[in-house]
Parts: sequence; structure tokens; C-alpha cells
Amino acid sequence: MATETETTGMDPQVRDDYQAVIKHLLDKAPLDPELVRRIEERADRITERLRQENVDIDVVELLRDVRDES
Repeated sequence: MATETETTGMDPQVRDDYQAVIKHLLDKAPLDPELVRRIEERADRITERLRQENVDIDVVELLRDVRDES
């Protein structure tokens, strides 16, 4: 598995989860509860890492920037 991660730059489990979500969006395929749990855990780890790095995300300001509404 380490070799595949080094080759593609993406963990195989993350890649498979990503593909399952895309399939869900395109084909309305059901999401496996285990898949949802893994995604939520990764999101929680990312959120915690951002908090530890003192990154404040102002969602309203971010949306304004994306929409170019100064």
C-alpha cells in the first residue's frame, strides 16, 4: 500500500472513498455507512488540525470572496 500512495500521491482508501462519493453524486448510488463514518472522521481531523494551527475561517467572508461580493 505504501508504494501505491507514493505513486499516486493519494492514500488508496481515500481514493476509493472519493470515487464512491462521485458515484453517489452521479448515479445516486447509496452511501455505505462505513464510508460516511470514515469521511466524517477525516473531516474532524482536518478541522482539529486547522484549529491547532490557529486558522480562523469566516464562512460568510469566504462566501463573499468566492462570489466576489466585497
